[in-house]
Amino acid sequence: MSRIMLVDDDGDMARITGRWLEKAGHEVTLAVSGKEALSMVGSVRPDLIILDYAMPEMDGPAVFEALRSDPANKDIPVLFRTGKDDGDSEEILNRLRPDGIVLKSEGKVPLMDAVGKLLPG
Repeated sequence: MSRIMLVDDDGDMARITGRWLEKAGHEVTLAVSGKEALSMVGSVRPDLIILDYAMPEMDGPAVFEALRSDPANKDIPVLFRTGKDDGDSEEILNRLRPDGIVLKSEGKVPLMDAVGKLLPG
């Protein structure tokens, strides 16, 4: 069973996504903010982080950069899940080079496909 940290400030989206992942056999830990995710990542030791792009206080790109700057967390795969589909966001994500990007509007199948590609066997 893979451990996935789901970081999303939208409670409904997090619950739905968490159910999809749990039904697929993954253990899911929810963080409702970027700061909470960073405070939990050391104890959770996730195999994958699914990270919302737009969150208050500390957005997904800031969380991603903090993860990558920490030697203990820099190798954890990060999949961005975003509702943003604009040029500025695309430019930022291209610069950051996360392990994957899935639009929230694409729904369950593309998300689960991306998760499957990023997790070991």
